[in-house]
Amino acid sequence: MKNKFFIFIHYFLIASSLIQISVTGDRITGIQFLLYLCFIILFNLRLFYINNKTLFFILCLADWALCFFLYITGLTIPFLLFLIPLIDGFYYNSKPYTYILGIIGLAVCIFSLKNFDMGIIINYTALFILSGGVLEYFKLNQNKIISSQNKIEELNIQKEELLNSIHDLEIYNESIEDLMTLKERNRISREIHDSVGHGLSTMIIQLNALYAAAKNNNNDLPQKILDLNAFAKKNLEEVRFALRELKPVDYNKYEIIILVHNLIGEFKKMTNINVQFTFSKDIWSLNEKQSHAVYKAVQEFLSNSAKYSNASKITIHFSYTEASLIVTMKDNGDGCTDIKKGIGLKAIEERVKETDGTVYYESLPAVKGFFMRLAFFQNKAL
Repeated sequence: MKNKFFIFIHYFLIASSLIQISVTGDRITGIQFLLYLCFIILFNLRLFYINNKTLFFILCLADWALCFFLYITGLTIPFLLFLIPLIDGFYYNSKPYTYILGIIGLAVCIFSLKNFDMGIIINYTALFILSGGVLEYFKLNQNKIISSQNKIEELNIQKEELLNSIHDLEIYNESIEDLMTLKERNRISREIHDSVGHGLSTMIIQLNALYAAAKNNNNDLPQKILDLNAFAKKNLEEVRFALRELKPVDYNKYEIIILVHNLIGEFKKMTNINVQFTFSKDIWSLNEKQSHAVYKAVQEFLSNSAKYSNASKITIHFSYTEASLIVTMKDNGDGCTDIKKGIGLKAIEERVKETDGTVYYESLPAVKGFFMRLAFFQNKAL
Protein backbone atom coordinates (compact mmCIF):
# COMPACT_ATOMS: atom_id res chain seq x y z
CA MET A 1 0.00 0.00 0.00
CA LYS A 2 2.87 2.35 0.81
CA ASN A 3 4.53 1.71 -2.57
CA LYS A 4 1.32 2.51 -4.50
CA PHE A 5 0.92 5.77 -2.61
CA PHE A 6 4.63 6.46 -3.11
CA ILE A 7 4.38 6.06 -6.91
CA PHE A 8 1.14 8.01 -7.30
CA ILE A 9 2.09 11.05 -5.23
CA HIS A 10 5.49 11.46 -6.88
CA TYR A 11 4.13 11.30 -10.43
CA PHE A 12 1.35 13.66 -9.42
CA LEU A 13 3.76 16.22 -7.96
CA ILE A 14 6.13 16.08 -10.94
CA ALA A 15 3.24 16.48 -13.38
CA SER A 16 1.72 19.31 -11.31
CA SER A 17 5.03 21.17 -11.11
CA LEU A 18 5.50 20.88 -14.89
CA ILE A 19 1.98 22.22 -15.45
CA GLN A 20 2.67 25.09 -13.04
CA ILE A 21 5.88 25.97 -14.90
CA SER A 22 4.11 25.91 -18.27
CA VAL A 23 1.34 28.16 -16.92
CA THR A 24 3.87 30.72 -15.67
CA GLY A 25 5.43 30.82 -19.13
CA ASP A 26 8.90 29.48 -18.25
CA ARG A 27 10.58 27.42 -20.94
CA ILE A 28 12.23 24.14 -19.91
CA THR A 29 15.64 23.50 -21.41
CA GLY A 30 16.98 20.07 -22.31
CA ILE A 31 19.12 19.93 -19.16
CA GLN A 32 16.16 20.87 -16.98
CA PHE A 33 14.05 18.18 -18.64
CA LEU A 34 16.79 15.63 -17.97
CA LEU A 35 16.84 16.69 -14.32
CA TYR A 36 13.09 16.08 -14.16
CA LEU A 37 13.67 12.62 -15.63
CA CYS A 38 16.25 12.06 -12.89
CA PHE A 39 13.50 12.74 -10.33
CA ILE A 40 11.45 9.92 -11.86
CA ILE A 41 14.44 7.56 -12.00
CA LEU A 42 15.45 8.34 -8.41
CA PHE A 43 12.10 7.66 -6.80
CA ASN A 44 11.68 4.44 -8.82
CA LEU A 45 15.15 3.44 -7.66
CA ARG A 46 14.22 4.21 -4.07
CA LEU A 47 11.37 1.71 -4.25
CA PHE A 48 13.96 -1.07 -4.09
CA TYR A 49 15.78 0.41 -1.07
CA ILE A 50 12.99 1.48 1.32
CA ASN A 51 14.24 -1.02 3.90
CA ASN A 52 17.88 0.09 3.52
CA LYS A 53 17.90 3.23 5.69
CA THR A 54 21.37 4.48 4.79
CA LEU A 55 21.03 4.07 1.02
CA PHE A 56 17.51 5.49 1.08
CA PHE A 57 18.84 8.53 2.98
CA ILE A 58 21.54 9.06 0.33
CA LEU A 59 18.96 8.87 -2.47
CA CYS A 60 16.82 11.43 -0.63
CA LEU A 61 19.83 13.76 -0.48
CA ALA A 62 20.12 13.29 -4.25
CA ASP A 63 16.59 14.70 -4.61
CA TRP A 64 17.57 17.89 -2.83
CA ALA A 65 20.69 18.05 -5.00
CA LEU A 66 18.47 17.87 -8.11
CA CYS A 67 16.38 20.74 -6.77
CA PHE A 68 19.55 22.75 -6.27
CA PHE A 69 20.78 21.96 -9.81
CA LEU A 70 17.42 23.06 -11.23
CA TYR A 71 17.87 26.35 -9.40
CA ILE A 72 21.36 26.77 -10.87
CA THR A 73 19.96 26.30 -14.39
CA GLY A 74 17.80 29.36 -13.76
CA LEU A 75 14.42 27.63 -13.47
CA THR A 76 11.91 28.97 -10.99
CA ILE A 77 11.20 25.87 -8.88
CA PRO A 78 7.56 25.36 -7.80
CA PHE A 79 7.05 24.49 -4.16
CA LEU A 80 5.24 21.31 -5.29
CA LEU A 81 8.57 19.95 -6.50
CA PHE A 82 10.06 20.41 -3.03
CA LEU A 83 7.33 18.12 -1.66
CA ILE A 84 8.95 15.09 -3.33
CA PRO A 85 12.13 15.06 -1.19
CA LEU A 86 10.07 16.41 1.71
CA ILE A 87 7.79 13.33 1.59
CA ASP A 88 10.79 11.04 1.31
CA GLY A 89 12.54 12.74 4.20
CA PHE A 90 9.65 12.82 6.67
CA TYR A 91 7.46 9.87 5.71
CA TYR A 92 9.89 7.16 4.74
CA ASN A 93 12.90 7.99 6.92
CA SER A 94 13.38 7.69 10.66
CA LYS A 95 15.20 9.89 13.14
CA PRO A 96 17.84 11.38 12.91
CA TYR A 97 17.69 11.16 9.10
CA THR A 98 14.37 13.02 9.14
CA TYR A 99 15.85 16.07 10.90
CA ILE A 100 18.97 16.14 8.72
CA LEU A 101 16.95 16.01 5.51
CA GLY A 102 14.52 18.60 6.87
CA ILE A 103 17.29 21.11 7.63
CA ILE A 104 19.00 20.53 4.27
CA GLY A 105 15.69 20.76 2.44
CA LEU A 106 14.71 24.00 4.14
CA ALA A 107 18.10 25.50 3.27
CA VAL A 108 17.76 24.49 -0.40
CA CYS A 109 14.20 25.78 -0.50
CA ILE A 110 15.13 29.20 0.88
CA PHE A 111 18.33 29.44 -1.19
CA SER A 112 16.38 28.77 -4.41
CA LEU A 113 14.18 31.84 -3.91
CA LYS A 114 14.75 34.56 -6.52
CA ASN A 115 13.68 37.22 -4.09
CA PHE A 116 15.10 36.98 -0.58
CA ASP A 117 12.24 38.93 0.93
CA MET A 118 11.90 38.17 4.65
CA GLY A 119 8.14 37.75 4.37
CA ILE A 120 8.51 35.21 1.56
CA ILE A 121 11.20 33.37 3.51
CA ILE A 122 8.96 33.20 6.58
CA ASN A 123 6.03 32.00 4.47
CA TYR A 124 8.15 29.30 2.79
CA THR A 125 9.58 28.24 6.14
CA ALA A 126 6.12 28.03 7.72
CA LEU A 127 4.77 26.12 4.71
CA PHE A 128 7.76 23.80 4.80
CA ILE A 129 7.39 23.09 8.53
CA LEU A 130 3.61 22.67 8.19
CA SER A 131 4.05 20.19 5.34
CA GLY A 132 6.61 18.26 7.38
CA GLY A 133 4.29 18.23 10.39
CA VAL A 134 1.37 16.94 8.31
CA LEU A 135 3.56 14.19 6.89
CA GLU A 136 4.84 13.26 10.35
CA TYR A 137 1.28 13.14 11.68
CA PHE A 138 0.18 11.02 8.74
CA LYS A 139 3.13 8.67 9.29
CA LEU A 140 2.26 8.24 12.98
CA ASN A 141 -1.35 7.40 12.15
CA GLN A 142 -0.24 5.02 9.41
CA ASN A 143 2.13 3.28 11.82
CA LYS A 144 -0.69 2.95 14.35
CA ILE A 145 -2.91 1.35 11.71
CA ILE A 146 -0.13 -1.03 10.68
CA SER A 147 0.58 -1.84 14.33
CA SER A 148 -3.12 -2.55 14.93
CA GLN A 149 -3.26 -4.77 11.85
CA ASN A 150 -0.18 -6.66 13.02
CA LYS A 151 -1.71 -7.15 16.47
CA ILE A 152 -4.96 -8.40 14.92
CA GLU A 153 -2.97 -10.79 12.74
CA GLU A 154 -1.00 -12.01 15.77
CA LEU A 155 -4.23 -12.51 17.71
CA ASN A 156 -5.71 -14.47 14.80
CA ILE A 157 -2.60 -16.64 14.68
CA GLN A 158 -2.76 -17.17 18.45
CA LYS A 159 -6.46 -17.99 18.16
CA GLU A 160 -5.74 -20.53 15.44
CA GLU A 161 -2.93 -22.06 17.49
CA LEU A 162 -5.21 -22.20 20.54
CA LEU A 163 -7.97 -23.92 18.57
CA ASN A 164 -5.44 -26.42 17.21
CA SER A 165 -4.12 -27.01 20.73
CA ILE A 166 -7.65 -27.57 22.03
CA HIS A 167 -8.33 -30.01 19.19
CA ASP A 168 -5.07 -31.86 19.88
CA LEU A 169 -5.87 -31.95 23.58
CA GLU A 170 -9.33 -33.39 22.92
CA ILE A 171 -7.81 -36.13 20.77
CA TYR A 172 -5.16 -36.75 23.41
CA ASN A 173 -7.71 -36.96 26.23
CA GLU A 174 -9.90 -39.28 24.19
CA SER A 175 -6.95 -41.54 23.44
CA ILE A 176 -5.88 -41.56 27.09
CA GLU A 177 -9.43 -42.40 28.23
CA ASP A 178 -9.63 -45.29 25.77
CA LEU A 179 -6.23 -46.55 26.85
CA MET A 180 -7.00 -46.24 30.56
CA THR A 181 -10.31 -48.04 30.10
CA LEU A 182 -8.58 -50.80 28.21
CA LYS A 183 -5.84 -51.19 30.82
CA GLU A 184 -8.36 -51.12 33.69
CA ARG A 185 -10.52 -53.80 32.08
CA ASN A 186 -7.46 -55.94 31.55
CA ARG A 187 -6.34 -55.40 35.15
CA ILE A 188 -9.75 -56.33 36.56
CA SER A 189 -9.86 -59.37 34.32
CA ARG A 190 -6.45 -60.49 35.55
CA GLU A 191 -7.35 -59.84 39.20
CA ILE A 192 -10.54 -61.89 38.98
CA HIS A 193 -8.75 -64.69 37.20
CA ASP A 194 -5.89 -64.78 39.71
CA SER A 195 -7.98 -64.54 42.88
CA VAL A 196 -11.52 -65.84 42.37
CA GLY A 197 -10.62 -68.37 39.70
CA HIS A 198 -7.77 -69.76 41.75
CA GLY A 199 -9.96 -69.98 44.87
CA LEU A 200 -12.74 -71.85 43.08
CA SER A 201 -10.27 -74.25 41.49
CA THR A 202 -8.76 -74.99 44.92
CA MET A 203 -12.26 -75.53 46.34
CA ILE A 204 -13.05 -78.11 43.66
CA ILE A 205 -9.85 -80.02 44.37
CA GLN A 206 -10.55 -80.06 48.10
CA LEU A 207 -14.16 -81.17 47.57
CA ASN A 208 -12.96 -84.07 45.45
CA ALA A 209 -10.63 -85.09 48.29
CA LEU A 210 -13.49 -84.85 50.83
CA TYR A 211 -15.73 -86.91 48.61
CA ALA A 212 -13.15 -89.71 48.44
CA ALA A 213 -12.70 -89.63 52.24
CA ALA A 214 -16.44 -89.58 53.07
CA LYS A 215 -17.50 -92.18 50.52
CA ASN A 216 -16.96 -95.08 52.96
CA ASN A 217 -19.16 -93.60 55.77
CA ASN A 218 -22.47 -94.50 54.03
CA ASN A 219 -24.23 -91.23 54.81
CA ASP A 220 -25.48 -88.28 52.80
CA LEU A 221 -22.19 -86.35 53.06
CA PRO A 222 -20.97 -87.55 49.66
CA GLN A 223 -24.10 -86.17 47.99
CA LYS A 224 -23.70 -82.80 49.68
CA ILE A 225 -20.10 -82.70 48.60
CA LEU A 226 -21.14 -83.54 45.04
CA ASP A 227 -23.74 -80.74 45.12
CA LEU A 228 -21.15 -78.28 46.44
CA ASN A 229 -18.70 -79.44 43.80
CA ALA A 230 -21.26 -78.85 41.07
CA PHE A 231 -22.03 -75.44 42.51
CA ALA A 232 -18.33 -74.49 42.54
CA LYS A 233 -17.89 -75.67 38.94
CA LYS A 234 -20.92 -73.67 37.87
CA ASN A 235 -19.56 -70.53 39.54
CA LEU A 236 -16.15 -71.09 37.98
CA GLU A 237 -17.75 -71.25 34.52
CA GLU A 238 -19.68 -68.05 35.26
CA VAL A 239 -16.45 -66.31 36.30
CA ARG A 240 -14.73 -67.48 33.12
CA PHE A 241 -17.66 -66.24 31.05
CA ALA A 242 -17.51 -62.86 32.80
CA LEU A 243 -13.78 -62.68 32.12
CA ARG A 244 -14.32 -63.38 28.43
CA GLU A 245 -16.95 -60.63 28.29
CA LEU A 246 -14.78 -58.18 30.22
CA LYS A 247 -11.57 -58.71 28.29
CA PRO A 248 -11.64 -57.40 24.68
CA VAL A 249 -11.85 -60.15 22.11
CA ASP A 250 -9.02 -58.61 20.08
CA TYR A 251 -6.93 -57.51 23.00
CA ASN A 252 -3.70 -58.36 21.20
CA LYS A 253 -4.21 -55.57 18.68
CA TYR A 254 -3.90 -53.02 21.50
CA GLU A 255 -0.58 -54.44 22.63
CA ILE A 256 1.60 -51.96 20.68
CA ILE A 257 -0.52 -49.04 21.96
CA ILE A 258 0.02 -50.11 25.57
CA LEU A 259 3.74 -50.76 25.02
CA VAL A 260 4.30 -47.33 23.46
CA HIS A 261 2.23 -45.65 26.17
CA ASN A 262 4.32 -47.32 28.88
CA LEU A 263 7.53 -46.37 27.03
CA ILE A 264 6.44 -42.74 26.88
CA GLY A 265 5.50 -42.80 30.56
CA GLU A 266 9.00 -43.96 31.52
CA PHE A 267 10.55 -41.40 29.16
CA LYS A 268 8.58 -38.52 30.71
CA LYS A 269 9.73 -39.56 34.19
CA MET A 270 13.38 -39.26 33.16
CA THR A 271 13.10 -36.02 31.14
CA ASN A 272 11.25 -32.71 31.28
CA ILE A 273 9.95 -33.17 27.75
CA ASN A 274 6.19 -33.04 27.20
CA VAL A 275 5.10 -35.99 25.04
CA GLN A 276 1.59 -36.20 23.57
CA PHE A 277 0.56 -39.62 22.29
CA THR A 278 -2.69 -40.03 20.36
CA PHE A 279 -4.20 -42.73 18.15
CA SER A 280 -7.27 -43.19 15.97
CA LYS A 281 -10.12 -45.63 16.60
CA ASP A 282 -9.97 -48.31 13.91
CA ILE A 283 -7.06 -50.26 15.38
CA TRP A 284 -5.93 -53.49 13.73
CA SER A 285 -3.34 -56.06 14.81
CA LEU A 286 0.26 -55.69 13.72
CA ASN A 287 2.45 -58.69 13.14
CA GLU A 288 5.52 -59.29 15.29
CA LYS A 289 7.95 -57.53 12.93
CA GLN A 290 5.70 -54.51 12.54
CA SER A 291 5.19 -54.17 16.29
CA HIS A 292 8.92 -54.43 16.87
CA ALA A 293 9.66 -51.83 14.18
CA VAL A 294 7.10 -49.39 15.59
CA TYR A 295 8.32 -49.76 19.17
CA LYS A 296 12.00 -49.37 18.26
CA ALA A 297 11.28 -46.37 16.01
CA VAL A 298 9.41 -44.56 18.78
CA GLN A 299 12.14 -45.46 21.26
CA GLU A 300 14.88 -44.14 18.94
CA PHE A 301 12.95 -40.95 18.15
CA LEU A 302 12.42 -40.17 21.85
CA SER A 303 16.07 -40.86 22.60
CA ASN A 304 17.36 -38.63 19.79
CA SER A 305 15.00 -35.79 20.72
CA ALA A 306 16.24 -35.88 24.31
CA LYS A 307 19.94 -36.11 23.42
CA TYR A 308 20.35 -33.90 20.36
CA SER A 309 17.39 -31.67 19.54
CA ASN A 310 16.93 -29.64 22.74
CA ALA A 311 13.18 -30.22 22.34
CA SER A 312 10.53 -29.35 24.91
CA LYS A 313 7.59 -31.06 23.19
CA ILE A 314 7.10 -34.24 21.17
CA THR A 315 3.89 -35.34 19.44
CA ILE A 316 3.29 -38.94 18.36
CA HIS A 317 0.16 -40.03 16.50
CA PHE A 318 -0.96 -43.45 15.23
CA SER A 319 -3.43 -43.06 12.37
CA TYR A 320 -5.16 -46.34 11.47
CA THR A 321 -7.02 -46.79 8.19
CA GLU A 322 -8.44 -49.93 6.60
CA ALA A 323 -5.22 -50.48 4.66
CA SER A 324 -2.42 -48.88 6.65
CA LEU A 325 -1.03 -47.51 9.89
CA ILE A 326 0.70 -44.12 9.62
CA VAL A 327 2.96 -43.27 12.55
CA THR A 328 3.92 -39.57 12.70
CA MET A 329 6.44 -38.22 15.19
CA LYS A 330 7.57 -34.60 15.53
CA ASP A 331 9.56 -32.55 18.02
CA ASN A 332 10.02 -28.78 18.36
CA GLY A 333 13.79 -28.94 18.78
CA ASP A 334 16.65 -27.22 17.00
CA GLY A 335 16.47 -29.44 13.92
CA CYS A 336 19.22 -29.64 11.33
CA THR A 337 19.77 -28.65 7.71
CA ASP A 338 21.92 -31.68 6.90
CA ILE A 339 20.43 -34.97 8.14
CA LYS A 340 23.16 -37.55 8.63
CA LYS A 341 22.09 -41.18 8.86
CA GLY A 342 23.50 -42.58 12.06
CA ILE A 343 23.17 -46.12 13.37
CA GLY A 344 19.76 -45.42 14.92
CA LEU A 345 18.22 -43.90 11.78
CA LYS A 346 19.59 -46.66 9.58
CA ALA A 347 18.21 -49.28 11.98
CA ILE A 348 14.74 -47.70 11.79
CA GLU A 349 14.82 -47.79 7.98
CA GLU A 350 16.00 -51.41 7.93
CA ARG A 351 13.31 -52.61 10.35
CA VAL A 352 10.51 -50.79 8.54
CA LYS A 353 11.65 -51.97 5.10
CA GLU A 354 11.70 -55.56 6.39
CA THR A 355 7.93 -55.17 6.90
CA ASP A 356 7.53 -53.67 3.38
CA GLY A 357 6.73 -50.33 5.00
CA THR A 358 8.07 -46.86 4.18
CA VAL A 359 10.04 -44.22 6.08
CA TYR A 360 10.08 -40.45 5.50
CA TYR A 361 11.77 -37.75 7.55
CA GLU A 362 12.66 -34.08 7.21
CA SER A 363 13.96 -31.13 9.22
CA LEU A 364 15.04 -27.53 8.58
CA PRO A 365 14.02 -25.51 6.65
CA ALA A 366 10.90 -27.49 5.69
CA VAL A 367 9.76 -27.93 9.29
CA LYS A 368 10.89 -26.63 12.65
CA GLY A 369 12.45 -29.42 14.66
CA PHE A 370 12.47 -32.97 13.28
CA PHE A 371 9.62 -34.86 11.62
CA MET A 372 9.32 -38.58 10.86
CA ARG A 373 6.54 -40.58 9.22
CA LEU A 374 6.36 -44.38 9.08
CA ALA A 375 3.84 -46.36 7.02
CA PHE A 376 2.83 -49.98 7.68
CA PHE A 377 0.30 -51.91 5.60
CA GLN A 378 -2.37 -54.25 6.92
CA ASN A 379 -2.12 -56.84 4.15
CA LYS A 380 1.52 -57.31 5.20
CA ALA A 381 0.41 -58.01 8.77
CA LEU A 382 -1.47 -61.17 7.87
